[in-house]
Amino acid sequence: MTDADKSGIEAERVTQIACADCRKLLDVSHLPSFSEIKCPACGMAQIVPARFGGFWLIGRLGFGGMGVVYHAMDKDLGRHVALKVMKKELSANREFVQSFKHEAQAAAALNHPNVVQIYSFGQVESQFYIAMELVSGGRLDEMIADGVALEETRSLEIHLQVVAGLRAASDVGLVHGDIKPANILFGQNGEAKVLDFGLASFIGQQQQGGAVWGTPYYIAPEKARGKRVDFRSDIYSLGATFFHVLTGQPPFDGVTSTDVVMARLNQPAPNLLDINADLHPETAAMVARMLEVDPTMRHPSYPALQIDMEAALEASRKPLKKSVAAKKAMFDSMSPRQPKFSRKFLVRAGIGLAAVVVVAAIAGGGYAYHRHQLRIAAEAAERQQMTEATAKGEATFGRINALAGAIAQLGEGVQPLAERINKIAAANSNLNTAAARAALEIDKALDILNDTEDTQAMADIARQHLQAATNYAAIQEPSQQLDFYFNVLIEGNNVIQECKVNAEQVIAEAGAILAQAAAAAKRAREDAARAAAREKAAKAAQQIAKKQATEVERMRPKMIQLELDMVDRARGANGPLIAQRKFENAAQSIVKIKGNLTQPETQAYFKNVQEAYEAMVKLKAFVIGAIQKAPYRNGWTTSGTPRDIIKANATRGLTITLGTAGSINIAWEQVSAAQLVKIANYYLGTANLTDEARADMMLAMALFCYESGVFKTADTCAAAACQVNPALTSDVRRLMPGFAEE
Repeated sequence: MTDADKSGIEAERVTQIACADCRKLLDVSHLPSFSEIKCPACGMAQIVPARFGGFWLIGRLGFGGMGVVYHAMDKDLGRHVALKVMKKELSANREFVQSFKHEAQAAAALNHPNVVQIYSFGQVESQFYIAMELVSGGRLDEMIADGVALEETRSLEIHLQVVAGLRAASDVGLVHGDIKPANILFGQNGEAKVLDFGLASFIGQQQQGGAVWGTPYYIAPEKARGKRVDFRSDIYSLGATFFHVLTGQPPFDGVTSTDVVMARLNQPAPNLLDINADLHPETAAMVARMLEVDPTMRHPSYPALQIDMEAALEASRKPLKKSVAAKKAMFDSMSPRQPKFSRKFLVRAGIGLAAVVVVAAIAGGGYAYHRHQLRIAAEAAERQQMTEATAKGEATFGRINALAGAIAQLGEGVQPLAERINKIAAANSNLNTAAARAALEIDKALDILNDTEDTQAMADIARQHLQAATNYAAIQEPSQQLDFYFNVLIEGNNVIQECKVNAEQVIAEAGAILAQAAAAAKRAREDAARAAAREKAAKAAQQIAKKQATEVERMRPKMIQLELDMVDRARGANGPLIAQRKFENAAQSIVKIKGNLTQPETQAYFKNVQEAYEAMVKLKAFVIGAIQKAPYRNGWTTSGTPRDIIKANATRGLTITLGTAGSINIAWEQVSAAQLVKIANYYLGTANLTDEARADMMLAMALFCYESGVFKTADTCAAAACQVNPALTSDVRRLMPGFAEE
């Protein structure tokens, strides 16, 4: 074990690692975790990790009173995460354990681009942990270090994104409880992300009971007083954060934390324009409202805050036209003042004043002025005026809610890089001709022709000799010689003709042989050149393939991370379809990204999500088929009266009988998760099913509740499924991380 003496966190040391570059095994048994070592083979520096359950701890990211945050990698998925490990002694607190589990489950169900995603949670040797999205784009507190104020427009853009994340959390019942610059991170593309949802909430629960918990510079007054908190407390903390970002200093300061809190309780927030006169009055008025001491005077909802913030953002993009003095005077006229009427009257006028605040949110920065005027008029107002103000406020609030919307993005997939290999052929050389051999054959032929000339000379001599003879004897001898010479001449001519034919044939054959030899030699050189080129290309291809394999292995964790995020985004985008019980549409929608998944780990993760959707499709089909066979008597309660469920349709929903009044159709999105589970359980108890089929339906109900965020019911259904069919335990652990643990 290591690090237990420093932070209270126990993790297993490793004795041997493989170099990330050359894969050489390195002995690190003598080195502490998170120290640096250089590979003796390739010289690459790397960190000695530690082992914590199913994670490799790569380095520390931060410390806190509750534990340590590590940069870690999920060994099974190859995904880089931020791993928050709680101190071991906290596991002895049963209240902490229950709060940790429930808050972590709720936060894990929150999937929003402006909230740091929680992937999983669990326990390793009595140490609880949360694995969450690793965000590497910096923190807001680092951007305003040393009193540096951010530009107004950029600050508004950041806080609009934070409000979007807080709104999504509020929609599922989560209150952050510790909004501050250090809990606002930035992704690679500069998007703001809120950190520690759920975790901040249950830490706060552990420290309640008279103690003030929270960062003193940003804590809401009601929280400092130990009173109940809600989303408006987060709005106050966000306002204090915004004040700090725009001015370079928090709204309240002091020597001690107590001084800071007391200043907040006893003094109004400073005027933004007194500190930074270059701000637009719309921004200053909005922040002043966020920092109201009375929660009822703050924005009544996140949509109302978004409207004010969007108006301030639009104004910030235009140049200021007023002088500094005029701008401050305008803001002073908009600042809230102490009301002059009694507390008893405030109780009577609560609904009417809340409506006036909502109306003022639509009017932008002038809400405080209208509120002040209404307070003065309220001293003499009658009940009829309050009724009219309430009606007006309710109508306006309805218009505000109609403006709300949500945006989900799918990320884009990543395309592979291809490389080409060019082959270079060797140059060709010329063959030597056979001219010498041809000339030799010609010389031989000329020698034969020369013999012909000698024979002719012999004939000429014979003729001369014959003409010169003067007697018979002399004539007789040359005549004999002449016959001899003529015979020789005839034979010589025959030889000459034969030799000429032979010479021509030899020359022709020699030329053909030389041409064939030259062609064969050329082919041999070309074959040799091609063989050399192939060998060279093969070696080059092997080297490139080796480099590519190394690069692919190095990039694989990043690819896994990108693909896991792609699946998570698609899963989050299917949330509205699950809420409408359109399970088949959700299953069809997520299949669109299947072709973009290349890694085995992400393909397995995708298969789990797809399997859960398919199980929900079967659950809905089972319920519809069962209702069609036999109505559910008194299965639906409306206005306190039990009614029969008589029909079910895949698209239109359930048909409920109203007795003599006929029947009514209930859309699927109006059928709550609890109601659907109740109907399914009823028919599971009456249907003639095998234990295996019944357990499968129970698991489908568990998956439906898990995907809908109803974790307590999901746990109950999963346990029932495993009890009927213990073989499903491994499926529950695979499809519902954190459930059915040993």
